[in-house]
Amino acid sequence: MSFPEIRAYRLLTERLELTCYQPEHAEELQALAADNKAHVSRFLTWGLDEPQTLDQKLEWIRQLRIKFDRGEDFAYRVQNRTDSRMIGGAGLRPKESNRQMEIGYWVAESECGRGIATELTAALTRFSLETQQASRILIHCQVENEASNRIPAKLGFHREGIARRIRSWPGEENRDLVVWTLLPEELPGSPSYASIYEAFDELGQPLNKDTAAR
Repeated sequence: MSFPEIRAYRLLTERLELTCYQPEHAEELQALAADNKAHVSRFLTWGLDEPQTLDQKLEWIRQLRIKFDRGEDFAYRVQNRTDSRMIGGAGLRPKESNRQMEIGYWVAESECGRGIATELTAALTRFSLETQQASRILIHCQVENEASNRIPAKLGFHREGIARRIRSWPGEENRDLVVWTLLPEELPGSPSYASIYEAFDELGQPLNKDTAAR
């Protein structure tokens, strides 16, 4: 099996549940994405294609699941644990070499300011560095996205610099991205190290020993 050998199909944090997308999530995803078109399309290209039909979302989920099972890209549905309501999405993506993992996230506009993205990013960071044995974690944020850039800064990531004109954007010049990284030896000094989470494989078996998130 190629990196990462350990794959979490479900993660629990204090307030959140991250799960691999299933077909039954299509209708909820369709509604949330359409409602947040103006919010997400400022910085995420998929937002430009909203709204989409239910069939389009079902096909999108099928493709996400194929990539998930192949270990190519791990896209997660993010929901509140209290009411099981979807409030955003997250992802872990293996990079081309050297056991690197990239984290991505988006949160519904109505949920911004509650620390949701910080909580899920901290858990994914700790899980990937400790359990998946990633060599480093990458986060890319558009320069103008101040809210997104605050998250890795708050979690002690190192701001390596700006990758200029690297993100393609329909009908526009390519956009600049801020490059944030965290190495395994830097994890103990990061607030991510205090993240309490549980991770489970595709059979529901635990992948780590933390139990406080239950």
